[in-house]
Amino acid sequence: MRSKPLILLLLAALVLGLAAPMAVAQDTQTLTVSIWGFNLDVLEENVFAPFEEMHNVDIVLDTGNNSDRLARLQAEGENTTIDVVHFATQFTHLASEAGLLQPYNPDLLENLDEVYDWAQDPLGNQAGAGYTVNSLSLIYRADQIEAGISSWADLLRDDVAGYVSIPEMSTTFGPAALIMIDRALAMADMEEGEAEINYDADLAWEALPQLADNLVTTYIRSSELTTLVQEEEVWVAPYASFAIGNLMNTGHDLSTVVPEEGVVGQTNMISITAATDKVDLAHAYIDWFISHDVQEAEALDLIDSPVNATVELPEDICALLTCGEMLDTMIVLDQAEVSDRLADWLERWNEVMVR
Repeated sequence: MRSKPLILLLLAALVLGLAAPMAVAQDTQTLTVSIWGFNLDVLEENVFAPFEEMHNVDIVLDTGNNSDRLARLQAEGENTTIDVVHFATQFTHLASEAGLLQPYNPDLLENLDEVYDWAQDPLGNQAGAGYTVNSLSLIYRADQIEAGISSWADLLRDDVAGYVSIPEMSTTFGPAALIMIDRALAMADMEEGEAEINYDADLAWEALPQLADNLVTTYIRSSELTTLVQEEEVWVAPYASFAIGNLMNTGHDLSTVVPEEGVVGQTNMISITAATDKVDLAHAYIDWFISHDVQEAEALDLIDSPVNATVELPEDICALLTCGEMLDTMIVLDQAEVSDRLADWLERWNEVMVR
């Protein structure tokens, strides 16, 4: 008969053997990230997988467009499982105004000093840090539009009727597209000089029925625009710079153009939710995203234009992104002005577009 001490030792070893894997599993944290569902395969390689390995963390994604994810965050309130959220500046402003975000601590972001000043705190209240700068300009089929495209007002031309798409008003750049069309129409009435940004966009609203007649459809996601271009349904459209890689991969004869009235630039931001208790891990995620290595990798893959000033890109890559001289000339809209009008604009938009 075995002695009791030996049996007890065997039982203890068995218990410890079973408990050890459980302890390891408990040590692996989760970080829930709210983000667009675009370019996730490249983000997995450049951002998510390396971060998970460095910090022994599993990243859980909550995907969707800005408005849908903001609505979910508002509905869940303090019960949300979201720890960090990626929004365009306009929607970060709305989330901040609703009390859904907590300010970041600059002392916990080692790479923040490498970021351009205008991207470190775009809203001025540390509601989030900019991690990329996007621009909205125009792309067109050079083999289909002989006269070329040079102005936002060209979206109203008869020779492109039936082959135009623009972003929905509810999207990141929906209001920006309308504002730039308004600026183009105002400048067309001027002999010289540049028109000021008119946030009421009266001329564009007057022209919207005409523009609607030129549209094949509107788009919500950049992936939808890529499909429309691929299937030769769209010849000209405003596009966000982060979509350029996929658009060029359609294989069509596409030309990008900086319209004579300018391009709209804005940062996308990463913010920490007010409800999360994983504040240190959230800061580490932001710091990783704005680091030189991530910013460079994302730029070289034509995903995100860098805000880390230490990143130097080849000329051919920079020409396709929002970088270099374009940073000095792009128009940055007042997001408070845009947000104040958005509810009314959505109603007016639907009155014209839904028919």
